[in-house]
Amino acid sequence: MTVPRRIAALPNYVASASNTAFLDASPGHKFLGYLRNFQDADARAFDLYKGKARLVTPLPTPGPQNRAEQAQLKAEFDAVLNEVCKFPVASIPQIAALQARQQALLTPYGPNAYSISTTSTAPFATGLGNEHPIENGFAFLTPYGLPYLAGSGVKGILRRSMQELRNDGEDGFTNTAIDALFGPETVNQPEDAKHGAFDFWDVFPNPAGGKLVVEIMTPHFGGYYQNGDTPHDSGAPVPVSFLAVPAQSQFDFHVVCQPNRLPATLQDQWRDLLDRAFAHAFEWVGFGAKTSVGYGAMAAANAQRPSNGAAVGAVTHHVAGVTLTASSTVSQTWPAAKLTLNPGTGEITASFEGKSTAALKNPQANALRQALGEERANKLKKNKEIKGVSVDVLQLGNALQLKGLSQA
Repeated sequence: MTVPRRIAALPNYVASASNTAFLDASPGHKFLGYLRNFQDADARAFDLYKGKARLVTPLPTPGPQNRAEQAQLKAEFDAVLNEVCKFPVASIPQIAALQARQQALLTPYGPNAYSISTTSTAPFATGLGNEHPIENGFAFLTPYGLPYLAGSGVKGILRRSMQELRNDGEDGFTNTAIDALFGPETVNQPEDAKHGAFDFWDVFPNPAGGKLVVEIMTPHFGGYYQNGDTPHDSGAPVPVSFLAVPAQSQFDFHVVCQPNRLPATLQDQWRDLLDRAFAHAFEWVGFGAKTSVGYGAMAAANAQRPSNGAAVGAVTHHVAGVTLTASSTVSQTWPAAKLTLNPGTGEITASFEGKSTAALKNPQANALRQALGEERANKLKKNKEIKGVSVDVLQLGNALQLKGLSQA
C-alpha cells in the first residue's frame, strides 16, 4: 500500500502538491476553502471523516511494512489540521489592524464606550457546529480567514450572565434592567420589540504563540446516542479533532451604550452592571463552545475607563511576539474640511486634501450638528454637505476619526 498524497481543492494554476502553496494562506482559508485531503491516484483510497483517515480499500497483510505505512499515514493525517494552525506573517499585522480600527471607531463614543481586555485561561472554540468535512467547523472572519467571536455571541453570554446574577439576588439585576440593556427576550406584539441600549462588537483574539491548536474530544457512547444501543461503560472511545484558540490568548471586548435608550435609573448604573456581568462570565459562564467542560474561561480583568473624548492613551497590541503601538491623541486639525451627511443613516464624514474620516455615528453625529449651529446644520441637512469647516481629526494607525469642531 502506498500512502496517498494530500491534495487541496485549488485551481490548476496553484501548485497544490507543495506546502509552499499554503505558506501565506490564513488559517481560515486553509481550513474552509483549501483543506488538504487524502487522495491516491484513483481518488478512492482515503476519506477524511470526523478527524480520522477512514480506509475505503482493505489494508494489505499485516507486517512490518504495513506498520511503517500506518505510521507514515498517521504523520500525514496529523499534518492535515496542524498545518492549518500556524498564522502566516501577513496575518499578524491584520489582527492588530482590526483591533486598532475598533479602537479608532470606539474613541468618539467617549464615556458611552466600554472596553475590557483579558487573557483566556482555557482553550477557546467557536463555530464547531458549522458544516465542514471533519464535522467540526470553526468560526473564521471572511474575507480575512482569522478567528473571531461574533458580537451577537458576546451579547448572548452577557445576557445569560446577568440573568444568573439576577437569579442569585444580586443588587441591580432585574428583568426591567436586563430588557432595557439588551432588548426584550420575548416579544408578544410587534410594537413591543425594542433595541437594547448595548451594542456588542466582534472580538478578534490574539492567539498565544501566533497559532491555533488542535484539541481532541473522545465520545464514549456513540452507539447509545446515534444508534439507540443499550448504554454501557465498555464502548470504545472515538477521538475527534477540532480547532481552538490556545489558552493565554488575548481577548478585547468592546461595548457601546446608547444612553437615550436607557431609563433614568440606569443612566449611572449600566457600567457597574456590565463590570459585574463580565466578571461573572469570565469565571463561571465562559465564551464560545463547549463551556460546560471548561472551554472559553477567561482571567479576571479590569475595564478601561475612557475619558470624555479629548484624548485617550496609547493603544498597544502584542501579537505573536510583535508589539504594535498606535498613537491615539488628536493629531491634526483640518482648517477647511468638507462635511458630508448620509441622509439615510444620519452619519457624517469629513474630507480634506484627499483624505476622509470614518463615519461619525449617532449620538456623536447629533452632537456635531448641534455644535455647527442652526444655520450651518440646516445647510448640511438641505445640501447633504457643507464646506470650509474647521475640524479636529484623530489618527490611529491607518484610520482617521472625526473628533468634532476645532476649538482653535
